[in-house]
This record gives sequence, structure tokens and C-alpha cells, in this order.
Amino acid sequence: MPEIDPIAVDWCARAVKLRKVEEALLSGEMVTEARFGEDMARYANASLGDVKAALDEAIRKCQISRGETPKRTRYAMSGRMRPY
Repeated sequence: MPEIDPIAVDWCARAVKLRKVEEALLSGEMVTEARFGEDMARYANASLGDVKAALDEAIRKCQISRGETPKRTRYAMSGRMRPY
């Protein structure tokens, strides 16, 4: 997958758009309904996990482009050995 040039993408605007997509998905506006006779199927066009991952990445890159330090999501665990 080709890497996206961070200068060409406005990450803050992308985060706003992804937030709207997330809200539409959660409220049920993006649900598609298909009927075949008496059978009916409902499904969403995008998965919520994928949208949230893209939104988190866009928010983090938006903070970096503004010069802010993004919030850490993972922390190292410290381990200690106790002698017997």
C-alpha cells in the first residue's frame, strides 16, 4: 500500500469527516436494507472498528501537524524479579 504524503493531506479536516461517518454509523443512518421477496437483510457499508482506527490515526496526525504532542496509547510494563 503506498504511503500517503502527510503534507498533501489535511488530517484535521479528515478527522472531522471521519467523526461524521462514525456518528452516522452509530445512529443507524448508514444502514442499507435489501429486500428479496419476503427476505430482508440489513448491513452497514463500513465497519465501526475500521472507522474508529482511521479516526484515531487522523486525530493523532492532526495533533502532530499542529505541533502538539499526541496522547500515548501504550505504555511499557515494568517487570521486577524478586529473589527467593
